[in-house]
Amino acid sequence: MAVALSGILVGSAAAQQVAEPTSRANLILVKTAAEPAAVLAGLSTYLKSNGFLLDTVDLSRGLLTTRVLAEGETLPEQMKIRAVRGADGWRLTGRYLMGGPLKNSFTAFPATFSGLTDAPAKVAFRQVEAAARAIPAGTLSYGRAKVPFGAFTKWEDALKMPW
Repeated sequence: MAVALSGILVGSAAAQQVAEPTSRANLILVKTAAEPAAVLAGLSTYLKSNGFLLDTVDLSRGLLTTRVLAEGETLPEQMKIRAVRGADGWRLTGRYLMGGPLKNSFTAFPATFSGLTDAPAKVAFRQVEAAARAIPAGTLSYGRAKVPFGAFTKWEDALKMPW
């Protein structure tokens, strides 16, 4: 039974509902009233303290990206996270590199909420989600964006593509 306290509904399913990613989500939208400078500062601090290398931080465009290293050995070094400010909030996406059997070729894959808990795509998606949670006073929602590259796209080209 729901209980009303000072006009606030407490105890109902609607009051307790938390957005969860849908299967194959590859986009996180964060709505916040925080100023863009505060968002970029929060994201930058979180990412750097978790081993990510920053590539672009552009306040005028509302853009932050991390750098990917082909020789990287940790997930943060092998992941590109992109946060861009839009009319509807901050859109965060991610890509991760996976090396071929000879370790001389790499393929970029989108971070998606799919597969088992330890699947590379889902682990990468959780990294993007953790970064999204670093945005001050943010409300997260999830979606699916079109990915303009496939498994046979060179990783260098895939990492340059905006989505």
